[in-house]
Amino acid sequence: MKYFVDTHDKTKGSFPPDQLTEEEFFAQFDALEAAAPKFGVGAHAAHVNLKEGKAFCFMSGPDEESIRKAHEAVHLIYDSITEVKRVTGADMRAKPRGTGGGNQAKEQGSSIECCEDKKVA
Repeated sequence: MKYFVDTHDKTKGSFPPDQLTEEEFFAQFDALEAAAPKFGVGAHAAHVNLKEGKAFCFMSGPDEESIRKAHEAVHLIYDSITEVKRVTGADMRAKPRGTGGGNQAKEQGSSIECCEDKKVA
């Protein structure tokens, strides 16, 4: 399985020109999540700035073409699709102040949800 980040930007015409509400954005991402498995794709996460009209989606699939087809199935325009290598979960390399290293989240006893639906304790 390969990982991809796709981008959507109002200034490039790949994000709706009118400001979306959170509910409208969630509906679009929900539609992508529902369509994605038909193309062997997983839609794992989206990061959005509704005010600026920018979004970044984190997806997995066999190839860029599959990611493109999932977007087209729900009429979701994108600027680019870039294959990426997953190195770490969000903020997992953060070092707590005053220590020589380690995983801050682990040391604080919290859990982090990562893209593979596993919890890191």
